[in-house]
Amino acid sequence: MVQLTFLSGAQTGRQLRLDRSVIRFGRSEDCDIRLDDPQDLMVSSHHAEIVVEDGAPVVIDTGSTNGTWVNGLKVVKQRLQPGDVLSLGGEQGVALRVDALGPARPVRAKPDPRQATLAVANPLLSGTAGKIPPILVPQANVTAALVASEAAIKVASERAKAGGPNSGLTMDIMAAAVVQVQQSTRLHASRKWLRVVAAVGAAGLLVAGIMGAVIWKQHREINRLVSMKGVLDREIEQVHRAMERETDEGRLAELEQRLAQLSGTAQTTLVQVAQRDRSRAEALLNEGDELELAIKRILAKFDATTYAIPPLFKETLRREVDLLARAGNLKYIYSRRNRHWPLITEAFGKLGLPEEMAYIAWAETQFDAEKVSPAGARGMWQMTAGTAMELGLRVDDQVDERLDVDKQTRAAARKLANLLSVFGADSFMLAMASYNSGEFGVRRVLVQVAQEKDGFRKEKRDFWHLYRMRKLPQETMDYVPRVLAVAVICGEPKKYGLEPPEAK
Repeated sequence: MVQLTFLSGAQTGRQLRLDRSVIRFGRSEDCDIRLDDPQDLMVSSHHAEIVVEDGAPVVIDTGSTNGTWVNGLKVVKQRLQPGDVLSLGGEQGVALRVDALGPARPVRAKPDPRQATLAVANPLLSGTAGKIPPILVPQANVTAALVASEAAIKVASERAKAGGPNSGLTMDIMAAAVVQVQQSTRLHASRKWLRVVAAVGAAGLLVAGIMGAVIWKQHREINRLVSMKGVLDREIEQVHRAMERETDEGRLAELEQRLAQLSGTAQTTLVQVAQRDRSRAEALLNEGDELELAIKRILAKFDATTYAIPPLFKETLRREVDLLARAGNLKYIYSRRNRHWPLITEAFGKLGLPEEMAYIAWAETQFDAEKVSPAGARGMWQMTAGTAMELGLRVDDQVDERLDVDKQTRAAARKLANLLSVFGADSFMLAMASYNSGEFGVRRVLVQVAQEKDGFRKEKRDFWHLYRMRKLPQETMDYVPRVLAVAVICGEPKKYGLEPPEAK
């Protein structure tokens, strides 16, 4: 049981008594504690959960926009104690004070950091428990050895109380032991417990059995979480596919809400796997084919990651990559790219722009500095006369600086930097979309979204949300994967038969 008091927000002063194993907080209708009042704007649709682990309440951030904080520190997962202040959304968010928890748990004294002396009760001796001579344990095994020995004592004690060989509490004691060691040492269980068994001497036989079962239970729990994540991922895929087919706006919004809930739960599950086995969690993050991993690496550079990339986006990107790879003039365009690349990286580098954004020039003109469009856009970066003059280029009857590769490249860098300042540093795909369809076209879409409930929030101004909800023109939705396809090809030139330029 957890008792909370609202310190700020629309429900200030309200007290909550939570006695369920999982309590969800957020603005969405399917949350247990719904915080959708205008005063609670910093709270996300599915913001956080309080779950019970080993009898203690733990708060878990479920992919919120503004973060979950405990006592002023941003957390992903944090055990709660009486007096803690939990904030959903930071300083301007909804704050709650933890007033009371369930029965207090005993506090265990910390071991000496240099060495520890263990006096272990030996449950293998007949009659009353005897004492094993003190044993010096190496520093690396101090915590694990203490926990192992205490686990043996608890098991023996509970069996004695039950008056039989089985108390029914053995597995609970073992589970608590392994969690405690995980939190203190973060060592790999299998090798660690072999050393612990040797350290605890005569209690080793029982401890070996206990810890073997603990390890088995730990692996079973990890496998359960991995299986759960697999089920969630398949359901997320199904929701994405349903959104691709859906034409009704109301139903599309319901599917988007369901997707947010599933993604939040899947991320929470991944965090729980990482708490138990970081390498297993990293392996899950690196699942997917080479193209999907390449996309994730590019998105990570822009802080534009999403839990699940829409299948339609991946299919469009794959199609663009295949078209590029089969193009007969690929090597020729790549050599032209190399000729201009030093100038481009210098101009983009001065403004701190990622070089991947420069592949707009490939998507626009294949780095052709003299190309002219039917609409009158000119140069490698395809600027209209009005846009060029706004960016400081001279365009008149005597001079057209759009044909000056150096000047137009620097103007293009300024244009993209301006777009990022409008849409946000993590909205590079919206910036690229704006370069294609025009800044005012994307702004018009965002203004329309702002008229919806919570439409000004970051998650609704995100490229992925606009893409899934089909708010952007089809040409723009195809343009972004076209640019990213070039980044994928040029990021692995040898794989696609392109060699880096030779030094002259």
